[in-house]
Amino acid sequence: MARGDNQNDDDDFMDPPKHNRATGRRKEGDEKKKRIRNRASQERVTTLTDRFTDDQKGAAAEMGMQALMNVRCTNLVNPVCDWLGEIYDPASRKFVIPGRGRLPLNEESVFCTLGVPRGHIKVPYEVNNKIEEALFPRLFPGLESMSNTSALADSLEAMTTHGDVFKMKLLMYLISAVFTPTTSLRPSNKCFPILADLKNVKNMNWCKFIADFLHDAFSSKMYQKGCRLHLMLMYVDCLDLSTVDFTGTGGPPPTHKFAVSAWTINAVKAVFAADRVTDTKYGKLQLMAKHAIDYSVFGGPQNFGKWMDVHSAPSCPTEARAPVEHLIGKFTSGMTGLLGKLVEGSQEPADTQDELDGDAGLSKDDDDDMENVQQDTDDDEHAEVRAGGNKGKDAPDVPPPEKVKEHTVARGEGVLPSKRGRAPEDVGQGSPGKRSRTDPVAARRSEPTATGRAVTKK
Repeated sequence: MARGDNQNDDDDFMDPPKHNRATGRRKEGDEKKKRIRNRASQERVTTLTDRFTDDQKGAAAEMGMQALMNVRCTNLVNPVCDWLGEIYDPASRKFVIPGRGRLPLNEESVFCTLGVPRGHIKVPYEVNNKIEEALFPRLFPGLESMSNTSALADSLEAMTTHGDVFKMKLLMYLISAVFTPTTSLRPSNKCFPILADLKNVKNMNWCKFIADFLHDAFSSKMYQKGCRLHLMLMYVDCLDLSTVDFTGTGGPPPTHKFAVSAWTINAVKAVFAADRVTDTKYGKLQLMAKHAIDYSVFGGPQNFGKWMDVHSAPSCPTEARAPVEHLIGKFTSGMTGLLGKLVEGSQEPADTQDELDGDAGLSKDDDDDMENVQQDTDDDEHAEVRAGGNKGKDAPDVPPPEKVKEHTVARGEGVLPSKRGRAPEDVGQGSPGKRSRTDPVAARRSEPTATGRAVTKK
């Protein structure tokens, strides 16, 4: 019988060694306790996948884990993951980046990062002694208790087959080292019910499983627990990279479907170097527009919080305020963006300098052409007025609109665009190829002279 069937992930987290309040020293026997940390080993994951055969990678793809066979990031930046855990808001299930915006912790975000299956079956991550007793001898022959995660990786690396045993060991390792790593040195025995249903692994909702695991851990202030690979890549993939210097890193990540297959550790470090505020805090870079919230209307996020305090009842719980704060933040961000565009538009010149110069750039031939077009237009307009001037009985003599349209199009075919390269439909607001007589810009450009020729105003 396999020992360890009483494992519980909650037991994997010990409180940090307590200090004596009087002396400030740790209590006796606590000196040997190590600082709690997440047992995820990103470097080992990439080493394993690099050595897998095509058949073994194909077996992973059969379980829907093909995206994880192309992990490019070899390490984790743990200070960023610690910081994200501390700024997580359980009520809204979002990471609140001060003065920048919010990033959701949900199925969609996990899928975009890791590309794991997002099926309809709940991941059966739970203790089942009966299943464990049946599968343990098959996975770990000769052992009486669960080996540590490193030994599991060694066993997986030594395999040359790609059958069910390989799939079960790979899945157990991914769960223990990537999806839901804890501070325990051993894989969790809660994995066994999942391994017993290999045919449905690709139909399980791994995105929800990973997101919920992180949410539960952070809600309990267990910041060392959960998928740190998702945390790191989710954040870096949502930042505005326009000001980041990628010199010597191989460049920014290529266009990608899943962040896990695009980001290298060198690119990640370059971004975090630009984003770091202090050794333990980040958030200097802007978020991508779809995630950003602008609190400038309130004078910044701190003043926004004060504004909410003034307009909220003292008894209003934080959970009730969170969705309202987010809604107001999104609204003010949108209004700020619209007002910004309005100001930018009001400061733009009425037209390009070339067009403000009007016909100054036209040659004499162009000037004559424009005069002929204007004269032709005047004649046609007078003719149309005369034709339509008789009401009542004479009305049938007026040509139908189709004929007028054909005549107008035919007349416009001979008009060439100016030498500035402007398309005919851009000249004025009237028929193609002619300047509108009511165009106020055109009226400002020229004034009539005694000879009838237009003189351009500069």
